[in-house]
Amino acid sequence: MNKEEYAELLAEIGGGREIGIAARRERDAAEQLAVTQHEDELWGLLCLGDAVHQFYRDTLDLVRRTVVTIPVDEMQIAMVNWHIVSFERFAVAFHLMARAYYFEAIALARDLWEIALSLAGLKRNVVRLEELLGAGATDPRHMEQMSRDADARIRRTLLRDNPALDQRARDAVETFLVLANLSTHKSKLHLGLNFREVAQGSSISIFPRFEMKQAAVAQNILYLASWSLISTLPYLEFALPSADWASGYQRVQLAFQEGVGRGSDQAVQAWPTILEHVFGRTR
Repeated sequence: MNKEEYAELLAEIGGGREIGIAARRERDAAEQLAVTQHEDELWGLLCLGDAVHQFYRDTLDLVRRTVVTIPVDEMQIAMVNWHIVSFERFAVAFHLMARAYYFEAIALARDLWEIALSLAGLKRNVVRLEELLGAGATDPRHMEQMSRDADARIRRTLLRDNPALDQRARDAVETFLVLANLSTHKSKLHLGLNFREVAQGSSISIFPRFEMKQAAVAQNILYLASWSLISTLPYLEFALPSADWASGYQRVQLAFQEGVGRGSDQAVQAWPTILEHVFGRTR
């Protein structure tokens, strides 16, 4: 099949000569409508995401310019690079949330949470970097098992057996993990909600659409996961000598705290305790 023949095939698959343009326009319109509805209903979360996105980017730029002038060890380099990876996920998670891709945003939020826990485990000497990376493994299966064991030790030490966490904090973590796991593993949460729509005689949209209940779930999970990640930024203090950064970071913390303070959910109210006793005190 030559290039022209393949182009003809794609045009037929796309339903016309403008391959996929109609579907793209339909999806774009659905996404833009969702953005408009979120702006009306959840402007605070979206604006918080944009503001912290810019702060996060400026922080990493400051770190990038600093680390070339100071000696850093292997763990510090790993922490910097984990934050670089997380920055992209952080940005995409809020982008998807605004466009009503709730479950996709939750999947990314779960990753942000796991990275934050790994950084906390390193910072608090619960695990070594080599264990998290599976260094010294004899084969891929051994490497995976080493990583799983390290993750399990982090969760056990910082969450399950952490005496500083009261029952409300433990329940908050459990609620977070149940929803994140259902959304991530085989998309069970999304699948269940679709089944409910069918049982109620409602139509299931194949394009993103604003749903307040689903938005609230995704909002809470993304909010908490992103805050836990941002709470690990002081781990980069070896490359953040700027007093201006510390002042900006305090404003970021205030923005998150103000959001939590206005929430009525008991699990959300417990989050400051989790941040303090899992990820450490902020500056």
